[in-house]
Amino acid sequence: MLASLSIKNFSLIEDLEVSFSSGLSILTGETGSGKSILLEALSLILGQRADLSTIRSGANKCIVEATFEIGNHNVHSLFEALDLDHEPITIVRRELSASGKSRAFVNDTPVTLDALKSLRTALVDMHTQRQTIQLTDPAFYLKLIDAFTNDDSLLLTYKNEYAHWKKCSNALSQLRQRQQQSSEALDYHKFLLQELEQVSLSPKCIETLEEEASVLRNATALRATLAEAVAVGTQENIGAQDQLNTLAQLLAKISSLGEAYASLQERILSIGIEFSDVLQEAQQLGESISDDPARLQEVEDNLSTLHQLCQKHKVQNAEGLIEKRDELQQLCSDVEQLDDQISACVAEVATATKKLHDTAQKLRLQRENACQPLTNALVSRTRDLGMQHVRFAMNMNPLPAPSPDGTEEAELLFSANKGIDFAPMGKVASGGELSRIMLVIKSIMAEKTQLPTLILDEIDTGVSGEMANAMGKRMYEMSRHMQVISITHLPQIAALADAHYKVYKDVVGETTQTFLIPLDEDARIEELAEMLGGKDIKESALRHAQELRNV
Repeated sequence: MLASLSIKNFSLIEDLEVSFSSGLSILTGETGSGKSILLEALSLILGQRADLSTIRSGANKCIVEATFEIGNHNVHSLFEALDLDHEPITIVRRELSASGKSRAFVNDTPVTLDALKSLRTALVDMHTQRQTIQLTDPAFYLKLIDAFTNDDSLLLTYKNEYAHWKKCSNALSQLRQRQQQSSEALDYHKFLLQELEQVSLSPKCIETLEEEASVLRNATALRATLAEAVAVGTQENIGAQDQLNTLAQLLAKISSLGEAYASLQERILSIGIEFSDVLQEAQQLGESISDDPARLQEVEDNLSTLHQLCQKHKVQNAEGLIEKRDELQQLCSDVEQLDDQISACVAEVATATKKLHDTAQKLRLQRENACQPLTNALVSRTRDLGMQHVRFAMNMNPLPAPSPDGTEEAELLFSANKGIDFAPMGKVASGGELSRIMLVIKSIMAEKTQLPTLILDEIDTGVSGEMANAMGKRMYEMSRHMQVISITHLPQIAALADAHYKVYKDVVGETTQTFLIPLDEDARIEELAEMLGGKDIKESALRHAQELRNV
């Protein structure tokens, strides 16, 4: 249960601390006094997104901290799933800074907002004034039916299978979209690939062809130059080759006189050998060069094709063309493999669809079996609240496609008066009737889900007189097995509380602040009298208040 709440620098609250007990606790106060601010602060603890405008003007940080007694509640598995230490006294804290930073802690361990929201489902059910509109929402009725069955195993199985089915279906849709897009471009890709495969590509093929073309264009001059070079080198007596031989013979005469002289001879001999190789290679090159106009034309045509392909594919060299060719080969291969992937995905979707359908049928049957007992409980408890001729009927209507919550939606039909046909609740129920029905639904859901704390924000709107007494008694009965905290304007309900708190505003210095104080018995009588007759408390109002407290 919620044991205490501490709020610092939130909206009109500067520093507030309050302790709560088990049973029924009531908060009262004038409209605008700040009762809803308390719930907004508590919502931060329960994972609501932060609104920096709620930080009290002039403050750097807002801190909301709540203490929950959870030793008697089976929430160990949830704490394990969230990787949190389970403590019988659990402290949840939320901090907001004016700079925009938000932090949350559970027992001083940092947590995410999603973790706080998970804890909320196990610790607190908070009903706000706006939530009565849920009585017109088919999704809310499904949650009510599922809570009434008190067995969520089938629903969890369905949700997991729905997620898998949705994932498979999305994957199939994406594959088919890719296939359509790829098929439209496949012919063009194949044409581009064929162009690249028709030319012989290697990393340096362009440079090699350019060199060959240069040789073929200058074949005559090359042969003449190389022949002249060989002649100059081998000319008798005055040629470089004979001159090197003469030098080698001269140095041989002195090579024995020292290492330096021997080295000179070796170097000359080495030069002679290298020079001989140069002349031999020059002669071979000259003999290998021939005029070949046909080959020159072929090389120039190949170069022209390669340069055009480089320009077409916006690459700089043959390496770029090779990369483009490999990319096109992969694209074409992927398109051809898509058929196999789609076939496999179709089979996977079919299997997932069948499993989802089978589980959905079991879930639908479970829900249908719960409808009559649920409507009986609604009738019984609502008649206790003064609606003597009320009737309910629950219909299960199939959806055109599976949803995350099932393959059907629930419809709750309502008749408040004898002889009147059923109609959708939102069309025929009055505000007071909606409030009473919501209280009954909350009582059923709270019992089935075994939540430790139920917080009700003016769930008695539109109710007065004897119906207020009946609703108060219902809240009191609920509070015998769970903690109920209710904000109300009805003295009949406030009089039944185990603990009564007053919320009020006051001006402190130059600012307005909201305060909350627990009331002792005398103060409770005065507060009830004021709720009955206004601020000018009369003796009759005091007597009436005392009578309410003695009920």
